[in-house]
Amino acid sequence: MSPEHIFSLTISGITVGMIYALIALGYTMVYGVLQLINFAHGEVFTVGGYIAASTLIWAGVDGTTPLAVKIGYFGLALLVSLVLTAALGWLIERLAYRPLRQQSRIIALLAAIGTSIFLQNMLVIVFGPQPIIMPTAIVPTGFVEVFGARIRVLQVIIIVVSLVLMALLTWIVKGTRMGKAMRATSQDREAAEMMGIETNLTISFTFVMGSSLAAIGGFLVAMYYGSLQFNTGFLYGLKAFTAAVLGGIGNIPGAVVGSLILGLAENWGVGLTLELLAWLFVLGVLVGLYFQLVRAPRRRVAHIAEEFRTPEYESRVRNVYLFAPVLAVKTLFSERTDALVYVSAQHAVRLMLGNAILAAVAIAFFMAGDIQFSSKWQHVISFVVLMAILMFRPSGILGENIVEKV
Repeated sequence: MSPEHIFSLTISGITVGMIYALIALGYTMVYGVLQLINFAHGEVFTVGGYIAASTLIWAGVDGTTPLAVKIGYFGLALLVSLVLTAALGWLIERLAYRPLRQQSRIIALLAAIGTSIFLQNMLVIVFGPQPIIMPTAIVPTGFVEVFGARIRVLQVIIIVVSLVLMALLTWIVKGTRMGKAMRATSQDREAAEMMGIETNLTISFTFVMGSSLAAIGGFLVAMYYGSLQFNTGFLYGLKAFTAAVLGGIGNIPGAVVGSLILGLAENWGVGLTLELLAWLFVLGVLVGLYFQLVRAPRRRVAHIAEEFRTPEYESRVRNVYLFAPVLAVKTLFSERTDALVYVSAQHAVRLMLGNAILAAVAIAFFMAGDIQFSSKWQHVISFVVLMAILMFRPSGILGENIVEKV
């Protein structure tokens, strides 16, 4: 397998990951502010793509349309999609979620699922069950050659646009008054209200901003694949949610990191031979051993209170990680006498099992090195990643490292 092919797969993975990130950011912002998983967000993404494609179809863009006019219609479609989808996000928050804000989370979750079903059926009623086709005349068709690999111009555009939008979002969250209000609301809504922050306005703004990003994501997906179906957002929503959980639901950098990892995992998983994938798992084992033998013991020792900190006790905690197959397992089956040591043993066993699974998969892949997964396994890979992160690090990759959730 040539380096050019691997590089092309990597660019495709980054492209798909950037699209996931535009959707995952909406999930993570809403969760950070409301502690709510907005499962209707995938349908908002689909609506944005449908509106953009419908606008271009209505404008009659085709191969004979002059370039300047195409650019104008492209801007019009983007503007119409942003405005209407942002309004939809505001309506969802105002009508579906705000009246239930004081109710239990399960009720809000059911409302989110109901809203998702409602939007899917509305798309069928308004546009019909057939896929909507993006006019090909508006889609860039050129290629650029990078390191010997042919990369679509549209892929470059998607990556650049996504990076610009993420930089803009970071500036809004970190450098504006509304962003400060979002961060304050995510930390403590009641305290934010006592300080004079209009939390209802802040929450509505969060939905509007997340919906706008999803609209752009829907537009880009319609251009990238050429069409959208009424239920496309369901699958993309689940994958973006997986990416948000992978990176650490509730923080923006985590959503981006998780999306990129998921996009690369999907494309490498179906595009590389098992032998090449095995080396990735070997790398995973090395990283896992570093966490088990170095990072985790160091962080756990730092949790020891000063009055109990002795060289013997520190060594005892470290040894639970260093000799996990013996000491950690023995600690779990013994009488619980020390909470910190017991929790360390649980953590050490999880890390040990994770490393063992990675090593076993690597060995199995090396033994069947010439085999390659078909594209049908792409969705399976996504949800295997989700199950793995929920089993071994439920807080996500960056979930415990960022204090602010938004």
